[in-house]
Amino acid sequence: MKNWKSLLLLALVFFSGVAVGVVGTRVVVRRVVQQAIAHPEKVQFLMERNLTRKLRLDHGQQVKLHEILTESRTQLRELRQEFQPQTAAVLRGTDEKIAALLTPEQQTRYELIKEQNRPMLRALRAEP
Repeated sequence: MKNWKSLLLLALVFFSGVAVGVVGTRVVVRRVVQQAIAHPEKVQFLMERNLTRKLRLDHGQQVKLHEILTESRTQLRELRQEFQPQTAAVLRGTDEKIAALLTPEQQTRYELIKEQNRPMLRALRAEP
């Protein structure tokens, strides 16, 4: 009997560790994605630093890499601004269709889920 309790305790500790790991990873990944969206210049800096080190770029190559990445970031920002209204309209339509599908109790829970995810959605819409 004592052996059974020890195994149960070991399994409980193991599964608790897995649960904490999953939740922790989700929180960290969400935070990293939010920061990357809100501050693309930091992502560019990290890319430049990593590529410079791993590829052993000389100064001239570093300058060109910086220009390339800055130009790409500008183009992506412009593209995002161009398509943001259409994206917002699709997301609004999706939200309305989901809400119409749900019961009143489910709608209440759905609103809570949306409220919990609002910070990430704000980060997605934020202008870099």
